[in-house]
Amino acid sequence: MAPESFSVSEPVILFIRLLIAHLAGDFVFQKKSWIVSRAALKWRSGYLYANAAIVGLLSWVLSGYPSQWLIPLLIFLAHAVIDTLKSYAPDKPVVFAMDQAGHLVATVVFTWLYVKWECSPLTAPLIYNNLYLWTYTASYLTVMWPMGIIISMMTRKWQADSEQIAGLPDAGKYIGMLERILILTFIFGGEFSAIGFLVAAKSVLRFGDIRESGNRKNTEYILIGTMLSFTAAILTGILAKWLLKLPVL
Repeated sequence: MAPESFSVSEPVILFIRLLIAHLAGDFVFQKKSWIVSRAALKWRSGYLYANAAIVGLLSWVLSGYPSQWLIPLLIFLAHAVIDTLKSYAPDKPVVFAMDQAGHLVATVVFTWLYVKWECSPLTAPLIYNNLYLWTYTASYLTVMWPMGIIISMMTRKWQADSEQIAGLPDAGKYIGMLERILILTFIFGGEFSAIGFLVAAKSVLRFGDIRESGNRKNTEYILIGTMLSFTAAILTGILAKWLLKLPVL
């Protein structure tokens, strides 16, 4: 399809759909054991290719162009190559950031290829061109999974010094996930004052006992994680609101 046959926002929506395929494939459907296997076996891990196949399949479904199979195949290959390169690097935040940046660049390239190559009509165009549906989906996926991993990696160096008392398994992860979901929902609903209420409520529930115990390191550790979590959700919401203002032609 020639570039002029696309609307102003259609490539943007297509990029968001392909981004959702990456987010779902890498963070929802990929198990931790797959990541461990990839780190140990590198390119020899079958799970590396299974994950890339899931991303490629999701990209094919979410692209809306079922007759176009070459680009999903290229997505599979690119994802496998990027993840293989990551498996040889140390588990550090900068490596994670570079890995995700590589996937984002690849998604931009594949969006451009769809614009240049595709000549068949969209399947169910009313659904696939729904900017609100895909922006909301991508936003919630982002704050629920990737943001949690990024925050965990950024605060890892303080975890050993925080002198945390053992609590429920993975409770902190789900608390952070739920608070980011709430903040994003408040932003989409225009209820910005509710974010302040959430900050106050968490301060009372989470910080009160720690301050009384005099454990300053643990207090600061939780405060850093909370501020990073709130900031990530707010910035994601602001970006999503900006995307929703794009003209749909």
